[in-house]
Amino acid sequence: MILPLPIRFDANEWYILINSTCGYLWLFFSPKRFPHSISVLLVLFCVSAAIIYDHAIAGPPLDWYNINDYTKYELFDVFTYFMYAPYALLCVYLYDKFKPKGLWFTAYIVLWSLLCVGFEWLAMICHVFKFHKWSLVYSFSVYLIMTSLYLRLFEYLLRKFHSQSASSFPSKRAE
Repeated sequence: MILPLPIRFDANEWYILINSTCGYLWLFFSPKRFPHSISVLLVLFCVSAAIIYDHAIAGPPLDWYNINDYTKYELFDVFTYFMYAPYALLCVYLYDKFKPKGLWFTAYIVLWSLLCVGFEWLAMICHVFKFHKWSLVYSFSVYLIMTSLYLRLFEYLLRKFHSQSASSFPSKRAE
């Protein structure tokens, strides 16, 4: 099944293309702080979560919002799922760099959740999302949960990576 192209190439497609281009350019030129395998798993988590949420609440029977031009799945819907992945990696990148603890960790999650709502608000203005029974307040609560999960997943993967690396390549001290 071939996914339909947009009805007309307008603000929502431009938003997706510009946003994705900026995000992936940052990703391409940024210094690497953690292994690529962790980045790939985080991107898969981000994209999978977006697909699951969208299919659960944007499709029947709930139909709380639509994405892009059609009420059914279209080609740019696929691009929409990948649009936020570089920004999620930026969130992890900065988290790894600054390592906020305690209240700073909470503030960090709230700040990123607000930024995500800001991106979603711009996407709504550009007609990427058309809300029926959904609100940005609901999105904020989802982003609070997902950002927390995302950062905890990153910590878990990083610990596992380092413990696996240490057990695979024992140091000379262990001998």
